[in-house]
Amino acid sequence: MTSVSLIALLSWLAVGQAAAQGQQAGGGPVYRPGDGVLAPVLVKEVKPQYTAEAMRATVEGVVTLECLVNADGTVGEITVTRSLDSGLDREAVKTARLWRFKPGMKDGKPVPVLITLELTFTLRDKPATPLIPIRPPAAGGGVTPNAQKTAAGPVYKPGEGVQAPVVVREVKPQYTARANDAKIQGVVELACVVETDGSVGDVTVTKPLDEDLDQEAVTAARQWRFEPGKKDGKAVRVQITLEMTFTVR
Repeated sequence: MTSVSLIALLSWLAVGQAAAQGQQAGGGPVYRPGDGVLAPVLVKEVKPQYTAEAMRATVEGVVTLECLVNADGTVGEITVTRSLDSGLDREAVKTARLWRFKPGMKDGKPVPVLITLELTFTLRDKPATPLIPIRPPAAGGGVTPNAQKTAAGPVYKPGEGVQAPVVVREVKPQYTARANDAKIQGVVELACVVETDGSVGDVTVTKPLDEDLDQEAVTAARQWRFEPGKKDGKAVRVQITLEMTFTVR
């Protein structure tokens, strides 16, 4: 069996001037979430299957995909950006093509949007830490399978009936003078909890780049605002991943 998760992986480019969001692909613009572009929202999820070879070899881990969500909510071009196993890579791509979304929007109209999906393969018959913690329901209710219980209440991840938050206001990170002079470039990856009011709560640096730029990324992320994630029609706390890309021009 597999544990699968959708991470809302939003990429930001920190440069001296604002970066254009649209890019030409196949004769038309393709966008990324932000700068007035709303991210697609997952409405139908299909889980990938283990191959017999991967099960025998006890292969576990994450396949990362860059996917184009078309204006009709279907999934178009897919690129494997982080490979795990050739067979599981193919399963992840095959499965992602079956996912359906409420399309991304710009100026009130659906547009093609690039997103990143992380599909985690975990063999549950051995100790492992899946990306979405798997917990049995507590007696009389309690935390659902894709929720992580915290002191402030359950935190969910998109998928399994949980809608991802949608960006409504974004703030771009700034270069520090030292990092700019040193020409430090790369990506800061953050795990952020979007609260039920759409504000950003806990922020954890999961992929550091530079101490100063890490802090700038966290500072920027805390100013973002979202339409909160939802479960059963109600706003819930949802953990997402943000990528802030710093590029010297």
